[in-house]
Formats: sequence, C-alpha cells, structure tokens
Amino acid sequence: VVVSSCRANTKLTTSLAFKPTKGRFNRRSEEYTASVSRLYQVSTGRSWRHEHFLYNEDSSTSSRRMPTVLTIHTMMLHAILLLGYAAASSTINESNEYTKYAKYPPYCSTPDEMEKRAVPPLQTSNDNDSSVLPQLIHVTALIRHGARTPWAGAPYYQCWDGYWDDPETGIWNCDLKTYMSPPATEKEHVVNNDGGIVEEEPDFLFEKRYDALTFDVSDGSAVRTGNELNGTCQLGQLLTRGYDQELRNGLHLRQAYFYDGNNTADEHAASDPRMRLWDLTATDTGGRNTQTVIGDTTKAIYQEPNLRYRADDEQRTLMSGQILLRGLFGPELLSSGDEEAAVIRLHTADYNKDVLVINGEVCPKVVDLQNAAYDSEEFKKWNETSAEVKLLREYAKDELGLDKIPPSMLDCLMTTACTDRSLPDTLNDYDGSLGPTSWEENAESNTDKGIYSNMFERMVNYVVKEHNFPLKYNQSALPKLGMGPLWKEIMANIDPILNNEESDSPPPKLALFSGHDTTIMPILATLGEDVWSGFEWAPYASMMLIEVYEVADADVDESEYQSGFAFRLIYNGDVLTSKMDGCSSELCDIENLLDQVLPFAKYEDRDCASVSPVTPPTDEKSEDLMTEMKSATETLIQSPGGVGVVFGLVLISAALGSVLTCFCTRRRYRKAYHYSDSLKLNELSMSGVGDDNYRESTDSIESAVSAYGATQRELEEKDRYENSLI
Repeated sequence: VVVSSCRANTKLTTSLAFKPTKGRFNRRSEEYTASVSRLYQVSTGRSWRHEHFLYNEDSSTSSRRMPTVLTIHTMMLHAILLLGYAAASSTINESNEYTKYAKYPPYCSTPDEMEKRAVPPLQTSNDNDSSVLPQLIHVTALIRHGARTPWAGAPYYQCWDGYWDDPETGIWNCDLKTYMSPPATEKEHVVNNDGGIVEEEPDFLFEKRYDALTFDVSDGSAVRTGNELNGTCQLGQLLTRGYDQELRNGLHLRQAYFYDGNNTADEHAASDPRMRLWDLTATDTGGRNTQTVIGDTTKAIYQEPNLRYRADDEQRTLMSGQILLRGLFGPELLSSGDEEAAVIRLHTADYNKDVLVINGEVCPKVVDLQNAAYDSEEFKKWNETSAEVKLLREYAKDELGLDKIPPSMLDCLMTTACTDRSLPDTLNDYDGSLGPTSWEENAESNTDKGIYSNMFERMVNYVVKEHNFPLKYNQSALPKLGMGPLWKEIMANIDPILNNEESDSPPPKLALFSGHDTTIMPILATLGEDVWSGFEWAPYASMMLIEVYEVADADVDESEYQSGFAFRLIYNGDVLTSKMDGCSSELCDIENLLDQVLPFAKYEDRDCASVSPVTPPTDEKSEDLMTEMKSATETLIQSPGGVGVVFGLVLISAALGSVLTCFCTRRRYRKAYHYSDSLKLNELSMSGVGDDNYRESTDSIESAVSAYGATQRELEEKDRYENSLI
C-alpha cells in the first residue's frame, strides 16, 4: 500500500497506514476470504473465523462504525488487504505454489527455505554468574525484496528462443495489487456509538491495476496487454509469493526480539532476556539493565525514533518493507485504536539518485573500477580460456538460439522456475547436486552425466561469477566506494549509541533498509574477504542483520569487549561474525566493525571523479541496429563464399559511388557556371545603361569586367564574348 498525505504548502510524506475499516469495505467474496485466511493463519497460528469480519446490516447498532470486538479483526483484515489480495485472473495458479518441480533452488526462497532463516539464539553462555552480560539494544536489518516479475521486457530481456512467444512465459498477470489512499481535503462527521459526533478523514482507497492496455482478442488466444510483460503485471512487481516471504521475515524478527510473556515460545530467541529488544511485559524502559537510551518510550514502538524505515522508490522494495513490518508489528498496529490511523514513516529518494545500490550516475568512478576488473588478466583468463565458459557459450548458441549468454539469463531461469513456469527441456535438470562452484571449476568436472548435464546450475554459476567478479576484485574496491553512502546511513544510527550522544531524537531500536540483491551482495563484500565468497547470489527475501549489544563486564581490563559494545552479524539465519577480521566468536567487539567500514563510510567526500572520458548517451535503437548489422556481417563472412560476397559488395558500392559523385559534380558545376554568366551579364548591362538612353560604353564594360580580377588576355577574350552577348 502506498498512502500519500499531501496538502498545499506542506511537506509530502509517504507512509504506511493501517486504519480501522468501516462496513462498506467489509463485503468480500469467499475467494477473497480464503486468501486472507491463509495469511492470517501463517501470522497468528490460529484459524480465521469468517463471521468475525462480516458486517451485519441488521445489527441494532445504528452507526456506521463496527463494534469493538469485530473491529480488531477487521483492522487485521484491512491491514492484509491493503497489500493486495484482490481477485484477478492469472496465467499461473498461485494456490499451487512450488509444486511443478521436484526441487527448487535456494534462490526461490520456498516456505521450507524461509523457515531455515530464523534468527538464531545467542550461543554464548547465559550464566548469570558470568562476568560478561550482553544486552541487545539495536538492530539494523537489510533485506532484499521478495519474489517478483522480470525486471525488463523484450527485446532487452533475452532468455531463450521462443520465451516471449509462449503465453506461459511471455505473459505475466498478477494477483497482488497496490492500494492508494488519497489525501483528505476535509473532515467528515460520523456518529459514534454514544450518539456523539466525531470528525475523521474520509476512508476510501484506490486500487491500482495494470490493465488499461488490454487487447480484445477474439480468436481464443491468450489475452495480451500493451504492457512490457504483456499482462497485468508491472515490471519487477512483487508477487504473492514475495508477500509470504517478507511476512515470514517479519515474524522471524518478532520471534527473535519481542518478549510477550507466556505468548513467547521457549524455542524463540526472545525467550533469552539478552535478546529482548522489546519487552512487552515491562512497564519502564523494557526491564533491561542498560545505560544507553534507545528510542522513545512515549512513542509507539513502530513510530520514529523507535523505528527508521528506509527503501528505494521501487514498488517491490516499498511493499516488501511494508509487509515485513506488518509481520513484525502486526498486533501493535491493530491495537492502535479506532480513532487514529497507525502511520509508519518511510524514507526514500529519487531512484536514479539513490545509494541503496552502486550508482554510477552519482559516482562515475565506480564505472572505472568495474571496467578495470573486467579488463584484468585474472578475469580474461577465466572468461576467454576456460573450457567451461566455451562449452556454455556453444550450448547457448546450439540449444537456446542465443549469440551469447545475456546478463538476464540468471533472472530468466529463476523467475521461470520460482513461479512454476516451464523451462526448456535442456535446462529442466536442476537437482541441487552441483551447487556454487569456484573460479577454477572446468568442464571436465561436469561431464559425468554427459557434456550437457546440470545446465541449469552451470548457467547460473557462470552468470553469478561474471557479475560478481568486480565486487571481489582488488580487495572489493568497487563496493567499498559504491556502498560508502549506505554505510554512512547505517552508521548514523549506530554511532550515537556508541558515543552515548544526547539528542532530541534518540537513535532507533530498529533500522530497516529495504533494497535489492545488488544492495546486500556489495554490502557483504565490504566486510572482508572471508565473509562472502561471491559465488552465491542473494536469494529472494534475503535478510542481513547487524545486532548491537551493550556489554556489562565486571573485569573491564581483561575484557574482550574494550569498547563496552559488541556486535553480531547474521545473514539468512547464519552467524558470520567469526569470518570478519579480528573476530573469533559470534559476538565481537564493535571496534572491529568500525575499523572495517568507517574508512569508506562516506558520501560527499568520496573520490568519485572518473579518469575515463565520458561517453555521450547512445540511442538504444541505434545501438541495437549497429549490433545487428555487425552480427549479420560476421555471420556472412563465416558462411561459405561469404568473403567473395562481401568483396563484391564493396566493388559494386565503390562503382556506384563514383558514378553518382561524378553526376552530381557535373550537375552542380553547370548550375554554378550558368549562374555566374547571368550574374555578370546583369552587372554589365546595368553598368552600360545611363539615364534613359541605350548606348554602348566600352569603358563601363571593361571596368565591370576588371572587377573580377581578369588578366589582359582574358579581358580581350571577355570583350569579344561580351560584345557578342550585348
């Protein structure tokens, strides 16, 4: 849901709002209800009772407002519906998720895979007699959006021969809708249960649908639209599978950091007092023995400064963060009260200027660093001489109809397989047996089942290596420069905690950054050589966590936490802290994190000047035409007799060019000569006429001719010629 509040002469604030629904929004179909019921059961563990949100028109309640016992449930319904379970036709049946293939890549983030990514409890001893007593006080979470549609359309998004012609892969229809709430211009008066009059903003929504360019197809074929993906989906739009993934991420965070007394299961990390970022049973600052002030206890836990929510301005990232917060703060959002909407502030920026990914427009030097990586001998050795790479290129040409392996190949494979669409027979061989491979992997190690075996994984590994090579090259110089501004944002939430700075706006307990795979992978690359190999791609709904602990150590002089603070690094449920330089266990002195990232956590003072000349923008259509012409010429030369044909074309072109040039030159010369004679004659005639008498005047003629700079001989010849003309 994108809810915008905009009034004249005021700021524009984009927020996520959960508001109690009125009766006119509560009439939903059984199919609609089934979708909501499934999500409600995932988030609460209880079955949804249909009668709880049916509005009884025969009720004795005379007002339009719902009874309180029903409103809580309708609020939850509304919170879920805002993010779009609207009935719509779809080429793929979303109710049969992850049933087409026997096994799915981890990239797809199936429900079983998402369950493995729960936040692990602290393994450090929880002995009360221990001198080290860490207490969690802050969490920074970086997420990748959930499952989505392809990020581009034809012809730039190349997959395999026939991809866009097949309705199953070439038409994308979406069930997940975006709802928008317009700004209120005036209050409306509503009668409450006590007969009093209350004022509130009008409560209505707009449902955004990508179906305006629907074609009328009468031959019974699949209905296409004029959109990039030929259906009702937006480019890169979040899918319902992505909704479920991010909802699960939110529930993981709640189970790890929320303590709610008997409602917190023993196996949840929050059952450990050290992990309780929020203790709902405490009446003061959370029942924790900490000296650092985090957040504001007078504000709701989902309001600033308790929460800072940051995303770039893409539909899939905006909605993914909103869904995660729905899973994290669901009960609190729903208990905000009938008279006031629960508003969560969202911070974003123009996409082409944002820094949640490496941005060459903001910092041109990153392009130089990327080119340097691809021009390196290390990359050329792998890319030009590797037997595996040569084999894959031959396979792409022979089996997939591609001149080369496009950068979109990874996305083609994953968006197809992860949404239960059909892969080409030669690529339908994923079994997970190969896994990510190192740079030294060659063709011989992959030929146990035939030369073209495990092609799905081998194609994935090739594209991943090609893309990620610059992120690891030269001690990750590229991501350190490109992600410096994002690290500065991250540390802006952590530094005040470490320095115990007093401010009107305390640091947040939770900072959420909703971005892309190209956000998380570069960030991981900046944390050290061993933290991330570069051979694995960040799956859908990936989540990286930086937990900050305040450490009370009785023996400060001998403590391994000299700063008084520790951190824990978690990625998709795995603790990576010990892989960082200077760290040997799951908790590490935060000074090691600062030493790693502060040297490049910069924005304005980065060295972003490019040493390469700026290439003017090229028209994409012209570039595509030149590419096609070049490809056609290469194909012609390689064919039998092709060289002779090219040579003949050159000779014919030269002959035609010569004839045409000669013809045009003669024609222009004649026109010029005729023009010159006419001009001279006019001048001579005018200069030889005086008053109203027509008479010859040799002096006048000679004077006029001399003005053209002729010699004496030429003058004599001109004299005879001009006399004849006169």
